[in-house]
Amino acid sequence: MFNRRRLRRERLEIYLVHLIMAYRPLILITSLLLLAYASFTLFKHLLAGSLVLVPAVFLLLLSNSYNVVLYTARLGAWIGSLGRRDD
Repeated sequence: MFNRRRLRRERLEIYLVHLIMAYRPLILITSLLLLAYASFTLFKHLLAGSLVLVPAVFLLLLSNSYNVVLYTARLGAWIGSLGRRDD
């Protein structure tokens, strides 16, 4: 027999991959703006600039690497289907 929860999770993962791939140019622009903001903030406040730099680098990787998109979608699908019960 097949596992419905696993199939639902796989469908959600495919949907998330397509969604991230569709918004890839917007993610790239956002990551470049955040990277510029982080670099300017690093000169004044080291901790605040470092905290802004982490999402900027993640979004930059997300817009350029398919593997990061795939693993992010897997994580999102796993989190999205965590509390569901199929009885």
